[in-house]
Amino acid sequence: MNSAELLAAIKAKFPDLQEIPKVTGQARGDELYLAVPSAKLVEVCRYLRFDPPLSFDFLSFVTSVDFKTHFEAVYYLVSTLHKHKLVLKVKVEDRNKPQLPTVTSIWPTADWQEREIFDLMGIGFEGHYNLRRILLPDDWEGYPLRKDYAPKPDRYD
Repeated sequence: MNSAELLAAIKAKFPDLQEIPKVTGQARGDELYLAVPSAKLVEVCRYLRFDPPLSFDFLSFVTSVDFKTHFEAVYYLVSTLHKHKLVLKVKVEDRNKPQLPTVTSIWPTADWQEREIFDLMGIGFEGHYNLRRILLPDDWEGYPLRKDYAPKPDRYD
């Protein structure tokens, strides 16, 4: 399936999803990019994973971006069977208590990736069975990948 066919198949099930067009001069591949509301994330992901013509069986990575006014989670999906790719972007408006639903029940590999995002950006994943720090000590204060993070001097500064 090419990007147009993927978009048609997904929009047949979720007509409110919006394609994110490629900006002129932007370096990116041929993947289809979609904006997904956080409330529909699990439903959309379950469809993408288990619908036979789509079969996005591989969650390549999950990451997050801090835009100062909001966060964005990025999910890069691959179908190893059909050889197509898709990128989902989910906007997280609440900077004080950012939350997204977990996708670990769909792709178990999301486990450590969601924990890393939680640890470094402070985005919680509702329903995650083991959401705790993975890289930083338990007593670490703040989230070092946020743009508003102000590190405290340590004994080496």
